[in-house]
Amino acid sequence: MPESPAQDAAGQEAGPPPRPTALPWETPGAGIRELFLTMYGIMARPSWALAAPPGGLWPRWVGFTMIIWFLVLLARYMFSWAWSPEAGGLAMLVWSILAMLLQAAIFLPLYSGAVFLTLNLLRRGAHAPSFPLVFRAVCYSQVSTAAMLLPLVGIFVHFVWNVVLLTIALKAGLGLPTRAALLGAILPLLGFFLLGVLLASVGLGLQ
Repeated sequence: MPESPAQDAAGQEAGPPPRPTALPWETPGAGIRELFLTMYGIMARPSWALAAPPGGLWPRWVGFTMIIWFLVLLARYMFSWAWSPEAGGLAMLVWSILAMLLQAAIFLPLYSGAVFLTLNLLRRGAHAPSFPLVFRAVCYSQVSTAAMLLPLVGIFVHFVWNVVLLTIALKAGLGLPTRAALLGAILPLLGFFLLGVLLASVGLGLQ
């Protein structure tokens, strides 16, 4: 029996939502409301939110990451202060903010460059993404930093969640195959981990 027009309309309404034209944070005049809408969108519906084409420039993407890092840092500081007031001094907060700025200046471009290089080696020029798009994906995947608020397991949840979000961002936003997107997210982290182990071993050997 053929479906009625009302049933067809209901079926269309129940279908997947259209691809977003831009993330709220990248719209002109975006503020704190758009920031939290973007955070919520990436957390709740990452495949849909991260499919949005870029609507801003790199300072906007870095600003998004910096605000998230600062909010998590401030929350962790307040938790530390509430647990042990003498351990949550102002000096610790200042040094943490300086470390965060240094991390943004070094980690974001370095890690984005490693992901970009990995993808280009995997794809060998076949639909290899540009560095700005990879940099944008890395910045928005830092929403996973919110997991650092979890006691004990926060760091592990953060790393796993970050790999998932970055894979989705590379797949949905840049149109990469799942395998290439997953390897592009995992291999640079593995490389940095092995490099850290090597440097730690060399440091212990020099003592």
